[in-house]
Amino acid sequence: MAEYKKFLARIILLMAAAVILTLCLASLALAKRDAAIYPSNIFVGGVSLAGLGHDEAADLLAQQLPANHGRQLLLQLPSRQLSIPLNQVGIAYDIPATLAQIDDSLNQKGFGVFKHCIARGNTINIAPKINWNRTLMEEKLAELKKDLDQPAVNARILYSKDYLEYIGHKTGYAIDIYASLKEINHSLQKGSLGPVPLIITEIHPRVKLEDIKEVKDMIGISMSRINLPIADLEPLVHNLNGFIIMPADSFSLTQVASIKSIIFTDSSLTLVNDTLYRALSQAGLKYVDQQAGFINNLEQPVLITALIDGNNLIIKIFGCQTEEGKEILFVTEKKEIPPQMQVKVDKKLTPQQRIVIQEGQSGYINRSYRVVKIKGKETEKTLLSEEFTPGWDTIITVGPGTIKK
Repeated sequence: MAEYKKFLARIILLMAAAVILTLCLASLALAKRDAAIYPSNIFVGGVSLAGLGHDEAADLLAQQLPANHGRQLLLQLPSRQLSIPLNQVGIAYDIPATLAQIDDSLNQKGFGVFKHCIARGNTINIAPKINWNRTLMEEKLAELKKDLDQPAVNARILYSKDYLEYIGHKTGYAIDIYASLKEINHSLQKGSLGPVPLIITEIHPRVKLEDIKEVKDMIGISMSRINLPIADLEPLVHNLNGFIIMPADSFSLTQVASIKSIIFTDSSLTLVNDTLYRALSQAGLKYVDQQAGFINNLEQPVLITALIDGNNLIIKIFGCQTEEGKEILFVTEKKEIPPQMQVKVDKKLTPQQRIVIQEGQSGYINRSYRVVKIKGKETEKTLLSEEFTPGWDTIITVGPGTIKK
């Protein structure tokens, strides 16, 4: 009986060994077959390679990778996002290198023929390998820089109808091409098409709002009669109006004209320059010479306003009045000159007849003054201009004998 049990045990062991051997051989056969295809949990840029051989995977990635992973490089600026087609900057998916990366990764882990069994589990999303052309990318960034760099905007003061409106400054930026190339390269090396933040350098304004908040007092004014075509003056006056001179900055009208590429005549430049010289001198700015112009030796910025009023050029200088209680005003006075009456005798009329040949109209004298007040008391009143608008008399004809001598 004991011998029989031993024999039966041997039979069972042999059968179990045969089953195990069969399973192992089958597993080895399946593993060998699976070794030629990719595991079910491998994805490249969102494209599944489950059950595909090397060539099949290459074909599938060529077809689906652009749609799944992206056809454009995304670049990020502070205020907008840019989409650049890949072919414009020489970007292309390197599919052979991507598949080689997957194979190396699986082999380096020592999976051998059992790599599929061991690798199965959580989804593995592989970033694709990407090639790019640095020269094309640099050219594209230079093009973007030319169009998208944002200059700083100085704070401004708009002057209209004796009212000052303060406009805030704005910081600009310039794209740093070479720093941005490094950032793009870093992103592409990771298989990412962005958004890649472009590296920028901030451009700060020359004049900030806090710099000019104290500019509110008129500290100088000058007026000149215009004796040339107004169209010749307008470009200079337009670009001069609203100009701010910061402390220690130099200023000349010729500099403004050259920077703005203004076309002007010598006579218009002379007229504006003379008027500006008087206004800035009143304001206390230091005159250097004809080429350098004035230097703002005050502790506060000054604002230049320029306008054409009728046949007059008016330049006002605003700043911070440092003398306590002092106020400078621009005052215009209009004086009416009533029409006179002229009576003429017409012998064709009867003594009772009276005919108005011309209705009279008043004339006017407009005078502009620079008025200085200290603690409300007028201490100076300087005539800046006088303009006469003539009227005409009333003319009446009457018959003989109507006028009594």
